[in-house]
Amino acid sequence: MFSEIPVNLKIVAEKDLDKEIMRAAMIAELDAVNLYESMASLTESEDLKAILMDVAREEKVHVAMFQTVLMEVDKEYLKVMSEYSLGRGRV
Repeated sequence: MFSEIPVNLKIVAEKDLDKEIMRAAMIAELDAVNLYESMASLTESEDLKAILMDVAREEKVHVAMFQTVLMEVDKEYLKVMSEYSLGRGRV
């Protein structure tokens, strides 16, 4: 399970620090989505499954929040996302 920031933030240029923090936060949120959805698939309790899937959805909202802000500050990321959204950039 994810428990450490995957990049040494002490060596990141100050101008890139917030972008790296957002990327690390997105990784943590996606890891949580995987965890909750995996646990939901294991349980036979419909109540617990519903709770876990609801929590997983909330984590997806958090990913979207970070991604929205990241696209505002990382113009290259915004360009890639716009070019490849909904498979438009597929070869």
